[in-house]
Amino acid sequence: MVRIRSPQDFAAGLFFLGVGAFALYGMADLRVGTALRMGPAYIPKLISWGLVLAGGAIAARALVIPGAGLERWAWKPLLLVCGGTAAFALMISQLGLFLASVALTLVVSFGTTGAKWRQVIPFSLVLAGAAAGLFGGLLGLPMRLWPW
Repeated sequence: MVRIRSPQDFAAGLFFLGVGAFALYGMADLRVGTALRMGPAYIPKLISWGLVLAGGAIAARALVIPGAGLERWAWKPLLLVCGGTAAFALMISQLGLFLASVALTLVVSFGTTGAKWRQVIPFSLVLAGAAAGLFGGLLGLPMRLWPW
């Protein structure tokens, strides 16, 4: 019987392997192309195969080298990060990039116990300004920065 010597690494390896395999399955119909004439799936498939190989290597290593066991999941930060990301996706078209970025940063900051409002609010404003400056100004992407 195979003994898992590092459950934490084994779980991470399976996660990477699963994400890579799911991505490869999802883009099975896309054209890969060649190195000189890359298709839409060229780079994503390279990255997905990298995830599959890295995940397999990490999981295999977990069978040989002892390591840490699995810890309890921190549900509050996980739910707040996922919820904040979903809220950002829903708000960006109505509120614009700047306010949606501020809201995302504020929601996610509730996931940690060490967050202080005197630090979080200025950080969220600077981060939102940087995002607006990068995507709206430097890259010139056609997206709403403000709700008006």
